[in-house]
Amino acid sequence: MNKTTASILGLVAVIVLFVSVNVVSGALLRGARVDLTEDKLFTLDQGTHNILGELETPIVLRYYFSAGLVDELAKSAPGLRDYSRRVRELLEEYEARSGGSIELRVLDPEPFSEEEDRAVAAGLQGFPANAAGERFYLGLVASNDIGEEEVIAFLNPTREEFLEYDLTKIVHQLSVG
Repeated sequence: MNKTTASILGLVAVIVLFVSVNVVSGALLRGARVDLTEDKLFTLDQGTHNILGELETPIVLRYYFSAGLVDELAKSAPGLRDYSRRVRELLEEYEARSGGSIELRVLDPEPFSEEEDRAVAAGLQGFPANAAGERFYLGLVASNDIGEEEVIAFLNPTREEFLEYDLTKIVHQLSVG
């Protein structure tokens, strides 16, 4: 066997090995998540893991976020876009860790729509977004299968450090019925 053939066979072997390792590790790590943020923003506390792992009743989380108005408000509240994204990602983490017991619905209550009417009826607090009378919503309505409901009228960015606590408290309250 000459050097060229040996080099080609060696390269093919390396490619096959690389693909095999990626396929096997992908199958083993499917669903695994790693939090690389400095303050571990997306690492849930053990108590939250315990509550999410023991859920026996389905819970629906309806996250109301006025996505169409956030750019307009970002001029006066620059951290609002990042905070709303953090809330959504944390809610997605709850859904992923609940073993199918939590369903997340992300809703954009556009001005003067039925979705906005439902947000108001649920008790969400809308804030004036512009001179046209449009209101900005950033709130949560959580419910279980027996009709109980918990509401966070406004997910205030000044309470960001308590966000996981507030969400876990609501999920726990709805899980014990």
